[in-house]
Amino acid sequence: MTKILSFVRLLAAVLALLMVGQICEVSAAQQKRVALLVGPTQDRFIGTWAKTYSDAAAAKGLAVTVFSSPWDPALQSQQIDEAVAQKYDVLVVQTLSQKAVIPALIRAKNAHIPVITVIAQFPKNEAQSLYVTYVGEDSRTLGRLAGEALGQALAKAGRPNAKVAALVGTLSEGTGSLRLEGFKAAVAKYPGLKIVVIQDVQWNPTKAEQAFGQILARFGGTQGLDAVYGMNDTVANGAVQAAESAGVKLGLAKGSLVVVGGNCMDPGVKNIESGKQAATVLMLPQVSAKNAADATVEVLAGKQVPRAIYEKHQIITKQNVAEFAKRCSY
Repeated sequence: MTKILSFVRLLAAVLALLMVGQICEVSAAQQKRVALLVGPTQDRFIGTWAKTYSDAAAAKGLAVTVFSSPWDPALQSQQIDEAVAQKYDVLVVQTLSQKAVIPALIRAKNAHIPVITVIAQFPKNEAQSLYVTYVGEDSRTLGRLAGEALGQALAKAGRPNAKVAALVGTLSEGTGSLRLEGFKAAVAKYPGLKIVVIQDVQWNPTKAEQAFGQILARFGGTQGLDAVYGMNDTVANGAVQAAESAGVKLGLAKGSLVVVGGNCMDPGVKNIESGKQAATVLMLPQVSAKNAADATVEVLAGKQVPRAIYEKHQIITKQNVAEFAKRCSY
């Protein structure tokens, strides 16, 4: 009798193991595969975004493969074609060129693979039908809030008449041009402010420092220039470094250079705390990445999602920087 019971228990254990194996095989077969196509993950913002998205998506049972490109649109198009050929279930794409990527997105659409665009916002063009939703920043709002922050800072300092320089991201693509539109619209509400130079530094802080050094020389320091907008905080920090090298005072006082940045990054937080920068604008990669993971699950489930899912932005100054310092120092 004891031998029979032992045999029954052994048989039950074997059957249980077989059933678990079958369940795991079914689960693996049903697991959806996501191709995440982004710029260089060595970039602080992109690297944080990609890791946050991958972790959040994995927690929801998705298998994520990251395709990174060193700001090379041609390589990204090849990567999209590779992901289409491998029949990924969904593509999540930070478009490096909103123009060059269109043929690859058409091929993805023809293969019936849904596309979610992230981080870089498309302008309204023929690409609108090629993706299901956009998740990320509201580029115009980011630029507008930076302009408002600059106008408010100058007004508070009793400097309503000011000449302004703008160091911007790549203007040939959506993000930089949309932010600049918002910035110009906000500055236009302050009649005494005049944008006297716009320099495309391609989001590169080293180029920003070099370009702003030349701008300061051209305008004679703060004798002819009152303020500068760096489209993100690393670009703004390039302007700060150039000003310090030129012996230009930073701050709100008359004769000093007023600096406003964007994206709420570690250099901006430190510059605001030290009084070298007047403001930045809140934008956190962790927020939009988690939103994108949620949207991916919805899209794969065949559910309707909003056409655009924006994160919330707000102005950050010395008065409220402590509230955001930890989250912005990624």
